[in-house]
Amino acid sequence: MGVSLANPFSRRSFLQTSATAAASAGLYFSSTAALTADEKSPNEQPNFGYIGTGIRFHTALGPFSTELGPGLAVADVDAVQAGRAKQVIFDQHREFNRPLVVHTHEDYRHVLDNKEIDAVLIGSPDHWHTKHVVEAMQAGKDVYCEKPLTLTIKEGQQILETIKKTGQVLQVGTQQRTEFGQRFATAVAMMHDNRIGDVKKLTVAIGGSRDSGSMPVADPPQGLNWEKWLGQCPVVPYREGKWVDTSGWGAGHPFSRAHRYYRWFYEYSGGKLTDWGAHHVDIAMWSIKKLTSDIGNIEIDPLSVVHPVEFKDGMPMQDDRFNCALKFNVKVTFKDGIEMFVTDNASDSLGFENGIMFEGSKGRFLVNRGKLVGKPVEQLKSNPLPGDWADKLYGRPAPKSHMQHFVDCIKSRETPISDAESHHRMLAVCHAINIAMRLNRKLTFDPATDKFVGDEQANSFIAREQRKGYEINV
Repeated sequence: MGVSLANPFSRRSFLQTSATAAASAGLYFSSTAALTADEKSPNEQPNFGYIGTGIRFHTALGPFSTELGPGLAVADVDAVQAGRAKQVIFDQHREFNRPLVVHTHEDYRHVLDNKEIDAVLIGSPDHWHTKHVVEAMQAGKDVYCEKPLTLTIKEGQQILETIKKTGQVLQVGTQQRTEFGQRFATAVAMMHDNRIGDVKKLTVAIGGSRDSGSMPVADPPQGLNWEKWLGQCPVVPYREGKWVDTSGWGAGHPFSRAHRYYRWFYEYSGGKLTDWGAHHVDIAMWSIKKLTSDIGNIEIDPLSVVHPVEFKDGMPMQDDRFNCALKFNVKVTFKDGIEMFVTDNASDSLGFENGIMFEGSKGRFLVNRGKLVGKPVEQLKSNPLPGDWADKLYGRPAPKSHMQHFVDCIKSRETPISDAESHHRMLAVCHAINIAMRLNRKLTFDPATDKFVGDEQANSFIAREQRKGYEINV
């Protein structure tokens, strides 16, 4: 798969390189921010900083990381979110008998400027990920970033270039590669062990995006710096609806352009393709060894797509409601003939709403976060995978947890299992599917060049114009 290669950069060389890159870029932070890290013992706990402290901070980044090292600072353009995160760290520090000193900032660059911070954990909205990741690495920090890593295909190229220049460790929050009882890793190992024979079809069901109805212009919530939240995106009025989820993700926040619901706007994210797709398409492509750039052209055919608003030339014609695809069925054909269907729901055709169905000449099986089922799975009882299957799959001992693996890679300088290169290869396909759905026509995507073949309009979506002052500079 190419995700277990040792990092070729030495600790000292990447620090020197990152300092030089920061100075040449004229960035806000001090180029000496990480110089003391070279003097630390590899057995010491890393000091963490946090950028973006919403839902993912509370469910993954904050609690799990502060078990492994102290949190020194948080940054969020929403003062309420920053305050809540600070309290979480306080509670953890009390449990582990650490000093109750946690700095809060609206401007993330103060976190990057803190030379005591070794690693930055990023849980900001998707349209901010790449800028935060790039500048953190340029500041000499190792980085853990929630998926999806990028807003556009071009941003993935920028992140890979930054890793080459700085040598920093970057792990993506695609926890299905390592956690969930190794159901997904087992599924991939079964595929690599030819347990279903010749692979014919993969079906990836990821759910549809939300529909909001019309949301009127409103004042942003108190404490939210709306202009800074928008970042690279065009300045538009804040909008807020009257509907409120009472349970689940985002409970307590009204429908709006921000907080949990930004994910349903193409301006800031990619709907379900970069939400659940960044997990399930990842596993599907890993299972058939497609997480590289040399797999040949990919044909993407949007068989059916339903958006909540009208689109013209790939752009939504209304700005008062969510605009990502509600329902879809997209056929992705790889050069070797394997077909991957990415759909909102496979209940009618295959009997499941969420997960990955693998079909081959010798049978089929299903995996999702709750189960791994099918005749090939049952046959593992009498014909198990080799005892060292996990070590072979990962190219190293199986991780204890996703966050622990990140900390281990900080110390060893190894490339994490959820690495940027393979994530970019998968996410570029998710972005390409979104572009095909927005244009509502068949496209051919070339992973070797990260471009569409013979379609100038589709290629215009590979990168986006960034608002002045919020450009991503590599």
